[in-house]
Amino acid sequence: MTGHTEQAVRPAQGWLPALGLAALFVLVTFITFQIWQLEAVKFVENDISYYGYHLNDMLVNGNEVMAEYPLPAVWILQAIYTVGGGWQTWAPWFSGFMLALTGIVAITLFRRDNARGALFWILFMGACGPIVWFRFDLIPAALVAWACLWITAHPRIAGALVAIGASVKLWPALLAFPMAAPNPLRRTKGRQRVLSFLVVGLVLGTASLVAVGWERSASPITWQGERGLQQESVPATPLMFLRTFTDSPAWRVFLSEYNAIELDGPGVELLLTVSSVLTAGSFVLTGLLAWRLVRRFRADSRHLHEAMLLAILAIVLATIVANKTLSPQYVTWLGGPVAALLLARRSEWLRRPLVVLSVAMVVVAGLTQYTYPWGTHGIMALPNGSGLETSMLILRNLLLVALLGYTTRLAWRATSRPEGEASRLEGAETEQDSEEAVSAGAG
Repeated sequence: MTGHTEQAVRPAQGWLPALGLAALFVLVTFITFQIWQLEAVKFVENDISYYGYHLNDMLVNGNEVMAEYPLPAVWILQAIYTVGGGWQTWAPWFSGFMLALTGIVAITLFRRDNARGALFWILFMGACGPIVWFRFDLIPAALVAWACLWITAHPRIAGALVAIGASVKLWPALLAFPMAAPNPLRRTKGRQRVLSFLVVGLVLGTASLVAVGWERSASPITWQGERGLQQESVPATPLMFLRTFTDSPAWRVFLSEYNAIELDGPGVELLLTVSSVLTAGSFVLTGLLAWRLVRRFRADSRHLHEAMLLAILAIVLATIVANKTLSPQYVTWLGGPVAALLLARRSEWLRRPLVVLSVAMVVVAGLTQYTYPWGTHGIMALPNGSGLETSMLILRNLLLVALLGYTTRLAWRATSRPEGEASRLEGAETEQDSEEAVSAGAG
């Protein structure tokens, strides 16, 4: 009788949260749609026109287009463009694809016994606003979210997902380093993740080389290197403050040839150098955290998953903070690692920090939506920009820096060897079996 009672109760326990999350998703989608319809926000859809114009040029005239993006990204856009019927009709298909992708990630999180992660994902993407539907950065963000969920349970799939994400937007390639962390109970798992990443990456890279050659395949990197200092970036923050609050006409903002709003004036070159130094520092942090993961979990797999996710989140934050071209859609990259961290069965010490991280990330997303599209014209306003809009941008950037420091400290703690603790593989096996059982339920 007890078994029958449990079976009768579980569907209700499962369906009620599912219905609540579904209702929230519909509500957030409705609100986002209403925001998009506002005249002050409509221009967020311009990128679809940009993609469509170049895709049409490629298909009609055979030209190589959108050199700023890796070729697999162009292939994905071309597929949506073709299914959507071409220039005149593809826009709803593009935004609908992104909306569906958001929902599929939420469903995956929920099925992994991670209702809190699904709740966070829905709120976070809603706080990002309509831009989620009109830029393709959600694709690598979703791929990384799935990789974070399956990074210990399904290492080959996780490695392949990160490789596909890197072929679309480059930045996920950095995650191959923390993915090398071994599992002492199943020592091949670290190798499986990295090998899968390398194989899939090699296949996609070779396909790109065969299709368009070396110059076009490498163009996203050279394009990025040639860009200037974008007004939204963290390195640009001091100049944005001086521009607005000292009433100096020394700095101007302009739409560059790279379709970005960039800064020109005293100190720009210096801060571009600072950005380069910060980028080098982010690579050092990536290497250090990867080394600490290997060192910490060489003989003990307890809490491996959460340590890897904290390292990944710190690396993504460092990449964003160092970037001289922090476009607003980059913030969507942060959703997956945080949502995966909210999975049940975490260390007791991490419970409160995860609440802090979750709330702070939603605030960052909301501030980012305010700065783009709501505050863009105020930030750009000549000659000095609006104080309120610029203040919100500065606040967002300071919060990103604070989150980087906070997450790095958490990742450092998670990758530290417990004092006086020898390798206890029995306890590790129990933890691993528990995590595998949760993962199996998702599959």
